[in-house]
Amino acid sequence: MTGFVDRQRAAHLMERAGIGALVLSAPEAFHYATGAWIGPAGLFRRAGGGFVVIPARQDLPIGIVVADFNAAQLRLAAPEAIVRSHPIWIETAPMETGAHGLLAERIEAGLASLGRAPDFSRPATFDLAGAVHQLRALLDDFGLARATLGADLDFIPAADFAAIQALLPDRPMVDGSPVLDRLRAIKTQREIDLLQQGIILSEAGLERLQVDAMAGMRQADLVALYRKGVAEAAAGLSHPVATAEYVTLGARAKGADARAVAGDPLKCDMVCTVGFYASDMSRNFIFGPASADQAELHAIAERAFEDGLAALIPGNTLAHVHRVTTESLARQGLRSYRRGHFGHSVGQSVFSEQWPFIAADSDVVIEAGMVLAFEIPLYIDGLASFNLEDQFLITPDGPRPMNRLPRRLERIG
Repeated sequence: MTGFVDRQRAAHLMERAGIGALVLSAPEAFHYATGAWIGPAGLFRRAGGGFVVIPARQDLPIGIVVADFNAAQLRLAAPEAIVRSHPIWIETAPMETGAHGLLAERIEAGLASLGRAPDFSRPATFDLAGAVHQLRALLDDFGLARATLGADLDFIPAADFAAIQALLPDRPMVDGSPVLDRLRAIKTQREIDLLQQGIILSEAGLERLQVDAMAGMRQADLVALYRKGVAEAAAGLSHPVATAEYVTLGARAKGADARAVAGDPLKCDMVCTVGFYASDMSRNFIFGPASADQAELHAIAERAFEDGLAALIPGNTLAHVHRVTTESLARQGLRSYRRGHFGHSVGQSVFSEQWPFIAADSDVVIEAGMVLAFEIPLYIDGLASFNLEDQFLITPDGPRPMNRLPRRLERIG
C-alpha cells in the first residue's frame, strides 16, 4: 500500500462519484497518498509543485508527478508507484567519485550525463505547464485519456485550475474534494497508531504541567512545561513531533506575560502532531480551589460530555450527536447556548480540525474506523474558559477512548 490510501475504499467512492481518478496537488494530500514529502516546490502552495494520481481501477498503480529534485527519494519511498518528474529552480549535478581531473570539468561531465537538451533551462520556481505535461503523459499511460478527473478543488487556486483545464482539454475535471474527505475520514491502522501516539505524548505533557505548575508562572512558562513533558516522552521516536497550544489563563483571557494567581482557571487545548498526524485533546485546571460557579460550570461540561458520548456510535449521524449534546446543555439551564460544532475528525491537514464535523447540519453517518475528537467548550467571560475534549476511535461496538487522563477539573499550583 502506498501512503495511507485504502485503494478498495477509494475505488468504491470514485465509482459512486463517477470519476476515473483522483488528481491531488495539495501538499497534505500528496503525503497522504504517497507517504512522502512533496518537496520544496510544495512550499509555494500552488498547484503543480507535484501531483498524485489515484486511479479508480485498483489494478493500476498510483502515479506521481514530482520535482526532479525529489524524484529519487519518491522512487525509494514509493517503489510500487509510477514516478514522473518536472524541473524546478534547484540545480543539482551528479559527479563520479574517485575520478581525476579538474573539479569543474567533472561536474560538467556529470551534467552532460543527464542528457538534457542544449536549450535546457530551469524556471524561477516551477512551471505548471511542465508539471501538467507530465501529468498528461501519466494519465495516457494509465488509459485515462478522456476520463473524468476529481481534483482537490478545496486547495487549487482558481487561476491554476483554469490553466490546468486549458492544458487538459479532453479530460473533464470535477471537484474531488468530497471524495478525498470521505476517503480520509476512515483511518488505516497506521494512521490510528500515529493519532494514538499523539495523545500519549500530549497527556505526558499535561501531566508535567499539572505537577510543576505554580502560581506566579506566566502563560508562556506553563506552555513550556507542557512542551518539556512532550519532548521527554517523545525521546527516541522516529517520527517528527510538533505541538500547538491553545491556552486560556484567567477568568478573562490574560496576555502571555500575565502571571497566574489563585483562582485562575487554565484551559489547555493541546494539539500534538506525530508524523504529520495531529491529535487533539483538552483538559482544564484551576490554581487553588475552584469557586462554586467554576465547579458547576465544569460539571455541566462533564454531564453534557457523557450524554453526547452515549450517542457517538456507528449508525447515528453527527447531527444527532450535536442535537443530543445541545439538549443536554439546555436541560442543565443553558437553553440559549449555541455551539457550531462539538468536535471533528482528526488526521493530516494544515489544521487539527478536519471534516466531518459534529455539527447540526451534518448528515454524515458515524462509521467504524473514524477517529473523532469530541469536545464540550464552555467559554464564559469573567468566570472561566473550559474545554473538555477527548479523542475516540469508532469501533463496531462504539467509541474507544484514546485518552486515559480523567476529565475532572484538576487543581494545580
